[in-house]
Amino acid sequence: MSRLRTLMLAAILAALFAGLVPATAHALTAVQAQDELSRTREQLSLMRQRIAAASERKAGLDAQIQSIDTHLGQIEGDLAQTEAQIAQVERRLAASRDKLDRLREDLRANRAELRAAEDRLGLQEIAFEQRVVMAYKASDLSYLDVLLSSSSFDDLLRRLRVVQDVVGGEHDLIGELEEARAAVAAQRDELTVKQDAAVKAAADLEQQRSELAALRAAQREQRDAAYAARQDKGATLAAASSNLAELERQEDQLLDQSQALTSIINGNSGGGHGTGAMMWPVNGTVTSGFGYRMHPILHKRLLHTGIDIAASSGTAIWAADGGKVIYATWVSGYGNTVAIDHGGGISTLYAHQSSVAVGYGQSVKKGQVIGYVGSTGYATGPHLHFEVRVNGTPVDPMGYLP
Repeated sequence: MSRLRTLMLAAILAALFAGLVPATAHALTAVQAQDELSRTREQLSLMRQRIAAASERKAGLDAQIQSIDTHLGQIEGDLAQTEAQIAQVERRLAASRDKLDRLREDLRANRAELRAAEDRLGLQEIAFEQRVVMAYKASDLSYLDVLLSSSSFDDLLRRLRVVQDVVGGEHDLIGELEEARAAVAAQRDELTVKQDAAVKAAADLEQQRSELAALRAAQREQRDAAYAARQDKGATLAAASSNLAELERQEDQLLDQSQALTSIINGNSGGGHGTGAMMWPVNGTVTSGFGYRMHPILHKRLLHTGIDIAASSGTAIWAADGGKVIYATWVSGYGNTVAIDHGGGISTLYAHQSSVAVGYGQSVKKGQVIGYVGSTGYATGPHLHFEVRVNGTPVDPMGYLP
């Protein structure tokens, strides 16, 4: 952050608090700036805790996204392998189906051929049976005709041989037809076996493809879920990164504000002239000491930056030492407040007054009335809240009082 921006911020802070000081004031008082600095430092501490938590969350999201990316890589690899297996099975299935189609076509042709052979055999068998029946029915007449019509014994033998050749030839033809039919039937049986095997192979490939398709669907579902998770984590990471950047920006602003307030405190201190010995600002009993305590109104553990001295409302409040008034008006929480710079980095603060009796920039002497006890600001009843600060930092006033 540039020095120019720091100086500008100091000027802005002075302008913001201008309404809290008297008309004679021209700048943010050291005590007021110190109060604001304390709050700023507390905010800075909380901001740094939030930054640490945001950084840890961002790192956790980065690790989760890296894990998801690794898982996605594994899924994509498995899915690619499954796709390759499906492509291979589909190629084998297509070849198996082509083979099955060819076998079925061959089987259809074989069956047609077998039917034709059976038809030829059937016709020949019918003709043969008819001839045999006719031969048997007219066997005596046929042979008698042959005998009677023969001109010689040699002619008789020749006629008988012709008859036998005719009948025997028909019988041989039937045998050949039966052999052909048997061969065609055997081929049909072989084709049927091959077809059954091809059908089973195709069915097995279909089952394998179905199982691989189911595996692919599951892998795609896992991949989609992983992509969705990564997208969700990515959006969360982007928000976390943006939040972290905003927190770091606010941290820079708080650091700038802290530096500006420190500059204001250093610029407003050193104008008083005290004796070096303090007196009690009011007679009364200390009801709450310096240090951390449970705040009676805010109900949380906070640093009590001074001591509370019980006193009746309207009781005069004395300057604990001589010096210059650097604050004399209302401030949130403190109510009507007076702060005095005693020089040497020492200042005192008197809060919760019912009214103040001095003004900003006024020089006061030790023991001079500067205001009156009240219960303005965060107070449960009339008392004086008294602080001692060294270079703007609250210290225990008991170390400075007699």
